[in-house]
Amino acid sequence: MSVIDSSETIAIIANNKRLETRSDDAKLNKLQRVIIQLLISGVILAWLLNLSDATKVWESILTVNPTYMLVAIFALIIGSMMIAFALYISLRNMGLKTQLKDAILASFGGQLLSDVTPARSGYFLTPFLLQKIDGTPVELSMTSVVTTGAMNFLVKAGLSLIALLYFVKALSLDPTLINALLIGISLLIVCGIGLMVLMLGRHISNVFKIIKKAPLLGKAMGQVVDVLNSIQDEAHRAKEAFALVGLFIFMSIFFNAVAMNFISEGLSLGPLTILDFLLIVPLISAFGFVPMTAAGLGVQEAGYVMLLTLSGTRLENATAFALIVRLLAIATDAIGLPPLLKAGLGRKP
Repeated sequence: MSVIDSSETIAIIANNKRLETRSDDAKLNKLQRVIIQLLISGVILAWLLNLSDATKVWESILTVNPTYMLVAIFALIIGSMMIAFALYISLRNMGLKTQLKDAILASFGGQLLSDVTPARSGYFLTPFLLQKIDGTPVELSMTSVVTTGAMNFLVKAGLSLIALLYFVKALSLDPTLINALLIGISLLIVCGIGLMVLMLGRHISNVFKIIKKAPLLGKAMGQVVDVLNSIQDEAHRAKEAFALVGLFIFMSIFFNAVAMNFISEGLSLGPLTILDFLLIVPLISAFGFVPMTAAGLGVQEAGYVMLLTLSGTRLENATAFALIVRLLAIATDAIGLPPLLKAGLGRKP
């Protein structure tokens, strides 16, 4: 072996070591972020349980009517299926021959990931699940997922604004809560408009081309830029499904409201109606996109408790309601666990 070959070999080994170090650092940073998010969520939940007396909360949970819970579970599953139908409609509208059962499984898997990820960002991994299930190219299905996500943000933002106006007038909301809700609604609007611009913005593709030509950033972002370019290319077909996707998103919110109404009835919370929960669901969902927590864990529960206690619900019952909603949401989305296991997410290569 020549001196030049030896030098090249050493350089390659050194470069691989640097890449491994960067990868290890990235994993460590990710783990640290997860720990911080869980700590924040844990502190908020602990505060709620301490404030409402954990023993009384547990007693309230034990008194829940199981029949109402079964109906609530069924309604939550139907609500999640509405999201899957929205995804399926978008996929078919783009000319993809994805089967309904595959779209449902992939969507449930994405929703399960969204239940445990910051700002519910896990749903955007749905295309990778769909690829594992039926081989649908990621760059094509990503357009449908972005369409579903954009309409989800915008529909919830619109309903949240209506809900905020209603509750400000009907209840004596604390200014701090109002400001927090406004921040959450603003995040929904920004995310919704941002995804729309990503799909339909005329000059976005030029920006992608510039990024891809950049010496260092272009190489690192090459695959991402290719997916973004594909989203732009396919967006003209996806936009034809906007209205129908938005309708299915609304139906999802409606069935979630039905589920919460039955949970409320099961706990005998009081005079709250489906209409009240139809406004509460999108309003509190705004807290789910707070990036400092895992899918708004703790923050959403605090939001439920504040609104319900202002409506006359006892503190321990309101806390029990919030915890049951979280538990049932994750339990029903666990239908998406098989595609996650099939995709091998979370496993070491």
